[in-house]
Amino acid sequence: FGREQNMTITLPDSLYRRIAAQARVKKVTPTDFLTDFLDTHLAPQHPHVERIQGSEGWRAVVKGTRTGVDAVVGYRRAGYTPEEIAGDLLPHLDLAQVYDALSYYEDYRDEMDAYAAENTPEVWRGRMVEALGEKETAALLGER
Repeated sequence: FGREQNMTITLPDSLYRRIAAQARVKKVTPTDFLTDFLDTHLAPQHPHVERIQGSEGWRAVVKGTRTGVDAVVGYRRAGYTPEEIAGDLLPHLDLAQVYDALSYYEDYRDEMDAYAAENTPEVWRGRMVEALGEKETAALLGER
């Protein structure tokens, strides 16, 4: 998730070493570890949403599932009610989880929209072309 501004905070060496050690355990940078820690403890609380580290960065999901907040928001934008989302479309979610996902999106709209813009099918196809070439990408995707 992006940040609007950069700031420098001076920490005692002993505290920095503890942060760095925890970051190594989680396989992230000390800055990413501390950002996630502070977001978890200072940001608006969403008991049904967690951020997980994926190959493309952080992603907000409904806790205990792999269902992205973006999926819940997508169904809502398509005109489905929270009750329809929980009852019919994503029946493994309860209504509280759906409402919390929608609330999370409202609290982090800019970051979520930026993430979505970086992860469209067109962007992913472009990444595949860079890695594999046009011909191999077309074959893999079943294009002619």
